[in-house]
Amino acid sequence: MSSEETLNLQLRLKIRLENGTIGPGKIALLEHVEKEGSISAAGRALGVPFRRAWLLIETLNQALGRPVVQTTQGGRSGGGAKLTPLGARVVALYRGAQAQTDALRVELRESLARALDAPDS
Repeated sequence: MSSEETLNLQLRLKIRLENGTIGPGKIALLEHVEKEGSISAAGRALGVPFRRAWLLIETLNQALGRPVVQTTQGGRSGGGAKLTPLGARVVALYRGAQAQTDALRVELRESLARALDAPDS
């Protein structure tokens, strides 16, 4: 069995801002808000209570200085939520950076496996 088959190299992308962070959990929440059209439904889909989902979105708003989610109040038709242009851009940028991180992980894994499989000089 080669070293590449046994290596489990993981990289996690987390963007640190002056007033907070953006990581996979917040990005998943934003993606579910866009998909579900609701903060509450997004939270349920991720197993996160509404209050926690709301607070995560608020921390993103504060960290970025502008809203990432636009909400409408309930009523007969119920309320709703959707990403602002900034929110959609943040998700797209994060996913692009994640793709680059995944490519780097594969490259590192292959390089490390070659180094481990090479005979000592």
